[in-house]
Amino acid sequence: VLVNPSAIALDHFNRAAAQARAGKGQLKVAFWGASHTAADLWSGHVRRLLQTRYGDAGHGYVMPLRWHIGTRHQDLNISASEDWVVWRHRRRTPVLTGDYGYNGVAISSADNTQWLEIKTTTTNEMGRKANRFELWFRSSPKGGDVIVEIDGKAHTVSTRGALGPHEHEWKLKDGAHSIRIHPAGNGQVYLYGAVIERDQPGAIVDQMGIPGMRGAIQLRWLEGSWRRHAQRRNPDLVVLAYGTNAVGDQHQPIRVFREQWRQVLTRMRRALPQASCVIVGPTDRPQRRDARGRRLIRPHQARVIQAQQQVAAEFHCAYWDAVAAMGGAGSMKRWVRAKLATKDYVHLTRAGYEWLAERFVIELLNATKSSSKP
Repeated sequence: VLVNPSAIALDHFNRAAAQARAGKGQLKVAFWGASHTAADLWSGHVRRLLQTRYGDAGHGYVMPLRWHIGTRHQDLNISASEDWVVWRHRRRTPVLTGDYGYNGVAISSADNTQWLEIKTTTTNEMGRKANRFELWFRSSPKGGDVIVEIDGKAHTVSTRGALGPHEHEWKLKDGAHSIRIHPAGNGQVYLYGAVIERDQPGAIVDQMGIPGMRGAIQLRWLEGSWRRHAQRRNPDLVVLAYGTNAVGDQHQPIRVFREQWRQVLTRMRRALPQASCVIVGPTDRPQRRDARGRRLIRPHQARVIQAQQQVAAEFHCAYWDAVAAMGGAGSMKRWVRAKLATKDYVHLTRAGYEWLAERFVIELLNATKSSSKP
């Protein structure tokens, strides 16, 4: 199911994995996608599996606001007030691009009653410790201060200055931490998110998911700030898990879809030329019931998979066929009956996402073993 036509698509990932396995480095994965990714059940279980094997180097990137019911972070506790302004591209937005950073989502407020909170876990096996924290923000000529309280100690960060992305880093004692963030009230603060992790060998998986999106959404993100953050994170493996929503776009010419993916991968390669790359295709998505109550296979699904496989090969990316992993076209009906997928015939249950994550990681590791043979 994991196809690597160039034979080099996973080379950088393999080297980083070997270093992490030897306790000499970190294995960093950046996972972009739509609702399957946003829930952090799939990507979150990938994180747990890799951290079990290589060590817990921390959660990684986090947007500390659950701005959509379908977004969450596993092995990290986040909470927030309700009146932050959320900035992201919407399909009907007339603005062609926006400054949404690494995740494609940014938030802002000038109200000192608004707050964000990030806490390490207390009961989960992973996520109990961190020793490094970063806040990512955009400075502007009228930007206000942001107050960052780390374990009760307040730090003031100014966001006033020339327009552009910035980061502020704190080194912490390795252990449990509670971090609370709020505007000082003297001007707007514009935040791209945060990073909470550990400076030690192990695995990190950054999760960046936006429900309902296609891969082409990345073309709507201002490239400058996105590239800055992507290069700062410097992942060893980029996972682009889009396609399930595109299966429903049967009226979009497949040549347009293919060209959009070429643009997405061109942009990714400009920012991260050395990173390994895997495109994860759509999960099985049958049509809604017809007049006879049947759920039929969508013809466009095979076209989407074929187009993604083609551009993956062109850009030296591996391709993971999620439909094949599930059992082939039409398998979603069996998954629903087995309670591995929900009755919307699109999304999976926790058990389904964890099964898919395990299959994905097994194939990644098998590819690593294969590439290490003389």
